[in-house]
Amino acid sequence: MGYASGDHILSLSYRITADPGQANVPLYLVMTSSTPIAGVDAYLQFDRDILRFSGVEFLTRFQYARYDTTVSGKLKIILRRHHPDSTSLGPLAAGTDTLGVIRVKVTSADLWSDVESEMRYWENPLTPYGDNRLVNPDSSFVEPPALTLQKGSVFIRHPLYGDVNDDGYPNTIADIIFLVNSLTGSQSLTPRQRANSDMNRDGVQGSMTDFLELIKIVTEE
Repeated sequence: MGYASGDHILSLSYRITADPGQANVPLYLVMTSSTPIAGVDAYLQFDRDILRFSGVEFLTRFQYARYDTTVSGKLKIILRRHHPDSTSLGPLAAGTDTLGVIRVKVTSADLWSDVESEMRYWENPLTPYGDNRLVNPDSSFVEPPALTLQKGSVFIRHPLYGDVNDDGYPNTIADIIFLVNSLTGSQSLTPRQRANSDMNRDGVQGSMTDFLELIKIVTEE
């Protein structure tokens, strides 16, 4: 007997807001299933010029949990609750489980505007089977593969360059003081403040050259 569409869902389905240069941006891999599941294969793709893969933290216990980033811009995750070389775990019960968190870093390059960058599921046309699939407790794959795949995304806010203290007013004496304090180590910048500090748009945030550019702009106004 087959499953109706929607009985099984792999989701990255909400939008995360981040800033250029921000690290450890989380995208959660969530499974919802109407039947017990013993394994998951997920194949994801993303724009490698905007998002850089940092790592995966598995939040649900698996006896076999691996990921592969051999192909640039793609991430393959393979999870099994049981493995021939170890003591078996029982399958995950029907319901919703957060399997893990995928962490990415946003490029620090100037993207010129707000940008929404997707992480979506990918199917390799060269493989004879589905790349995104669920495994039954008997090690067979769920058939037919009526698996709903919900993509995720990172919404990247364009910086307000010069607004180092993030008060909405760029290129002020207060911004200079904030950047000086950051350079001397007495002030930590938030990801938004750090993005705003890249005055010369070279992707190196909060540098001495940014400070000199900010001084130049403020003194000429």
